[in-house]
Amino acid sequence: MKPEQEYTVSEFMNKDLVEVTPGTPVQRCAQVMAAEKVSSAIVTEDNSILGIVTEKDLARKIVAKGLDAKKVLVKDIMTTGVITISPDESLYDAMLLLSRKKIKHLPVVADNVAVGIITAMDILRIQPSYMEVLAAPKSSRR
Repeated sequence: MKPEQEYTVSEFMNKDLVEVTPGTPVQRCAQVMAAEKVSSAIVTEDNSILGIVTEKDLARKIVAKGLDAKKVLVKDIMTTGVITISPDESLYDAMLLLSRKKIKHLPVVADNVAVGIITAMDILRIQPSYMEVLAAPKSSRR
């Protein structure tokens, strides 16, 4: 068994990405996410990541505001400036990045193309000891 610092993102990332285009209606995006049993969808165009839509986005930006999910497009609610990680990075570094940026979904990118996604829950299932990284006070994080 490898030392925990040697596990890489590529070993545990989910390769079955849910991708939508910016012009996808939010309701359709939510339906695809539900059908695939995932908590996020990557917004892409011409193999480039433009954004991400999460269940939190759907709840806060559509449901809480009473907007019509059939009429609102993904581009109107997606989070832009998506933080990504290389498949060669360690799981520990992925957890640090998730913790530092206060995010839960981390698209995995190789050669400027999304090749997978890893979430905080994925990592904690694999390596429960990383819970301390999430619980650590901000000042003690790298």
